[in-house]
Amino acid sequence: MDSERTPRFRLWPSSWVPLWLLLPLGILALAGIPLALGIPAYYAELLRANPDLEPVFVRENIGARFSVLASFTGMVAVFLLGTYLVGTFVRRPAVLSLLIRKCYVLIYAWILLYAYVLFTSSSLLYQEELLLHGLEQTRVTVFYLRWSFLWPALLVGVVIFFLHMVAWKASTRLLFGGRLEGVGDEKRLEPALGDRFFESLRTHGPDPRFRKSLYKSGTAHLMVIVIIPLLLQLAGCVEPYRVPHGSGDPVVALVQVVQPERVEKQRLVLNPESTIYLHIPDFDESEVMQEVQEMTELTYEADVAATTGRMGRGGGTEGGWPDGMEDGLVRFIRLEYNGAGWDNAMGPGEDSDTNFLREFHRITGFPVRDLPESHAIRLLDRYDDGFAPPFVFMTGHGGINIPQRDIQTLRAYLEDGGMLFASAGSPQWDRNFRSLMRAVFPGEPLRTIAHDDPIFQMPYTFPHGAPPLWHHGGYQSMGIRRGGRWVVFYHPGDIQDAWRTGYSGLSPEVARRAFEMGVNVLYYAFTNYLEETREARR
Repeated sequence: MDSERTPRFRLWPSSWVPLWLLLPLGILALAGIPLALGIPAYYAELLRANPDLEPVFVRENIGARFSVLASFTGMVAVFLLGTYLVGTFVRRPAVLSLLIRKCYVLIYAWILLYAYVLFTSSSLLYQEELLLHGLEQTRVTVFYLRWSFLWPALLVGVVIFFLHMVAWKASTRLLFGGRLEGVGDEKRLEPALGDRFFESLRTHGPDPRFRKSLYKSGTAHLMVIVIIPLLLQLAGCVEPYRVPHGSGDPVVALVQVVQPERVEKQRLVLNPESTIYLHIPDFDESEVMQEVQEMTELTYEADVAATTGRMGRGGGTEGGWPDGMEDGLVRFIRLEYNGAGWDNAMGPGEDSDTNFLREFHRITGFPVRDLPESHAIRLLDRYDDGFAPPFVFMTGHGGINIPQRDIQTLRAYLEDGGMLFASAGSPQWDRNFRSLMRAVFPGEPLRTIAHDDPIFQMPYTFPHGAPPLWHHGGYQSMGIRRGGRWVVFYHPGDIQDAWRTGYSGLSPEVARRAFEMGVNVLYYAFTNYLEETREARR
């Protein structure tokens, strides 16, 4: 046969057609039926868990939109299932044209309706200043909320688009009973829309340089924005946390009473006889700083040399915990979440977490990880029992958007021995954190920690409680107790700002007490975690 009479496109075996074109439709049909039944139940549960939403959603008729989406989802699922069954046994051009290709168009329509309902309902969260699971919502948190619901539909849309183009290939039409074009020996398989699409992808179109650049740019954006974040959500590994092994003493040697001298700053006046007093106080003279200075004054001075390397349990001199692990080192792990400032004061040039690790090493002598770490809340359930972080740190200065599954993960981590060390970076974050804690532990509000609590006594003594600092959420440290221990330690005064390079304008003495307060929290977390999880490590 002459090469001009040979079809220019390779024909697929007919047995492949159900796999490439029909099987995805069958899978989507099986997924769509329970989805259609579950949408009304999800909407009812959403209103039950968030009573504040109901008046606004009823007024805006959001329930009707969910009902339409559920009905359309069921209709599309039934149509897909019928097409899958018919197309598997009947190979006719009408099946390909009227059923299979139309199914893909229906899927596009469903994605658009789904996105419409998602966007119109979620936009009310920040427009009406509504709480979702007790948390304030901003445009940023709503964006992440939308993306978490939208990306599966977009992924399905991309796959369906390529299958749609396959359905428009000339070879596909031939497999469903189509005919070759032409007369007699001149019959041939003329290219169709799908053939031109895939040929354009292969040859890069009339301007290959432009098309290649476009593909590379599109692929890079797709990898960074969609694929890599998706893989990070689906996967993730954690390194077992190993508390230093040894034997130490929790009590810091108190050697002498100290009364810091007060230095009276020179005050400049324009004229002693004048009624105008010209004096601009600096930061250290402010009323807040005077109060902080008084509350952080040491009643006793600790001999650091006497305690270096000795902190721990067991009464030994080398430091550490008898239940600890060989080759253990102290790590500082902060939690990532959707919200502004989750890494507040932790970036280059500020280095609050790095500075704290270095100071912890200087004070205790324990080996520490050179660099701090951060990971998503969901990864807390990847740790083996007994080898999770004894504490995790959380801060911010904006909204907090945490999905329900992460709230459950955080609760399980805290109940299994872990501790949340939190610090408010702004009054807004204080409000959101309190709401988050109500979602994590319903009915167990944050409460003030007494000044004589062990967390303020070892290894350093804080007779007036933790240094109050900036008062974003009050003057007193707060927490939540479970099983006889504090599972949440909340400093409402932005303690990590005192750890950052330059101490954020604080005096070295106040900053030192802020570092020591962090040491107390870590000592408390390590000691209680090892006791809670002792059986799991045996």
